[in-house]
Amino acid sequence: MKTLLLIFVSMMALQAAGPAGGTAQLALPAGAVAIESNLYRYTDAQGKTWIYRRTPFGIARAEAPASVAATVRPEAWANAKAWDDGDFVRFERPGPFGVYRWRTAKSALDASERAIWARQQTNPTGGKD
Repeated sequence: MKTLLLIFVSMMALQAAGPAGGTAQLALPAGAVAIESNLYRYTDAQGKTWIYRRTPFGIARAEAPASVAATVRPEAWANAKAWDDGDFVRFERPGPFGVYRWRTAKSALDASERAIWARQQTNPTGGKD
């Protein structure tokens, strides 16, 4: 019984170590473009487009489908509203668990937030308190 337990523990330790003795942390590439909050698009030297997402467990990477590779998803932001809040822009958008609210500095707006803000400035009555 002790031998079986020793073999089991040894196998678990070897499996956790992996083939190179550990796993490397995935990093966000320098040329990655922000699509949404914590979501980035990057095209590598071979022309393959990747989507990077910041998660509580680190960076996750997936190959981008053709529909996401070139554009921002406008349908996700169709009902979003924005308000001027000094040096910040205040946003709201409906979601499956209620209304999402956040503030972003005007100098740090991502592509989706810039699109919402530009749309709101052309039609200001839709985003008044």
